[in-house]
Parts: sequence; C-alpha cells; structure tokens
Amino acid sequence: MQRFEGKVALVTGAASGIGKATAERLAAEGARVVCVDVQEGALEDTAKRIRERGAEAVARLCDVSDPEAVRATVQATVDRFGALDTLCNIAGILRFEHTHEVSLADWNRVLAVNLTGTFLMCQAAIPRLLETRGSIVNVSSTAALKGHPWTAAYSASKGGVLALTYELAIEYGKQGLRVNVVCPGAVETPMHQAFRVPEGADAKLVNRIMPFVGFQGPDQAASAIAFLASDEAPHVNGTMLRVDGAMCT
Repeated sequence: MQRFEGKVALVTGAASGIGKATAERLAAEGARVVCVDVQEGALEDTAKRIRERGAEAVARLCDVSDPEAVRATVQATVDRFGALDTLCNIAGILRFEHTHEVSLADWNRVLAVNLTGTFLMCQAAIPRLLETRGSIVNVSSTAALKGHPWTAAYSASKGGVLALTYELAIEYGKQGLRVNVVCPGAVETPMHQAFRVPEGADAKLVNRIMPFVGFQGPDQAASAIAFLASDEAPHVNGTMLRVDGAMCT
C-alpha cells in the first residue's frame, strides 16, 4: 500500500516503541516523515533506518512540552517539505508509583509531556493541517478507560488526551480536519518493559491489566494509527480505537 504517497507526516515519540513503528510504517507507505523525540541517538537511528529503505526522513530533537520547540519543529517541517498532512502524537512517559507517594514535580512532568505536549503539537500544527485537510492521530491508553494501578498521573494525562481529541474533532471537523485517537493496551514497548510493582504493593492488582492473548508488538498499534491517518478513513472523525486484544472488554 502507498496510502501516504506525496504526504508529509510528523511523528512524535519516534525514537522507540509505537512512535518508531509508526514512523517506519508511514514511510513504508510513501510518507516523508519528520521523526521527533528527545532521545538523540535512538531518534537518528529511526530516521536512518527509514532512509536506508528508500524513503525520506529527518530527525528533529524536540521536547513536546516546550512551546517554542514545538512551534519551531512544525515550522521546520513545512520549511523542509512544503506542507504537513498528518500529525501523530505518540510521545509519552510513564511512572509506576503509589499515588500517595507521587511528587508534584513528577505529576507535572507526566502531564506536561503526555497531555500538554499533545495539546501544543496540535495547536501548532492545526493551521498547517487545515491547509491540507489533513489528520491528527493522538495516542491515549487503556489506562484512560479502565483503572490501572500505580499510574495516577499517566492515567489522568491519557484521559485528557481522549477528551482533547473529541473536542478537536468537533471544533475543526467542518473545516476538513480529522482527529482520532488510539488506545493501546498490552503492547510491548520499552516504556512497559520498565514496569516494576511498587514496593509493598499488591501484585495481584496487575491481573487487571494483563491481556489473555499475550502482549503484542508496537506494529499492531502502528497499523491502526496508519489507517486512521490515511485517506482510507475519510469519514472517521472523533473516534477512539482500542488496540488491546479485548483487554478492556
């Protein structure tokens, strides 16, 4: 498939996990991709892999919680490729802690990256996306749909991403911009590999978030993101798509 032939995509969180898989998937389908992250070495590796496969990609360091960096990244994308057709907001951080032990600094940082970062990227990109009647795909989580223990800040941030997506779809839908959201769960990524049960916690609570079909690779989420971002979904707007192996059913 070449659903993104001639299109320009900006993908945050592209250094690893779902972001990396999405950048590579869109590029494989013809997109010119701007790969965004704060992990310089891994980010450049993603862009290099894409270029080695014959597609166009550039690596762009950007902290999505920094408004100036975000605006500069969107502008650099348009300066380089002339337009912006698709924004995929995948950058995120996750901490596992007892809620009563979460510091305000940690709470603020998780929300700054996961929720405020998504907002800032959308805010900066929307004027450009309206020009191309493009699309945004945000990444929330099953943590926004079902209680996940020890993830107060992460769950709250991902619930906010879900609500923000619905708001943007209504506000800009009549102007030709589609905004959808994917809620992955049970996806094998570096972020989830770092999972540790907090000291003194009831490990049985983990059963609430365990898939009965096993964890899947990030390509599963990337394929859903690619569909929602593509012209194959012209009438799909303001939709939440779970990729969780029935974990939240």
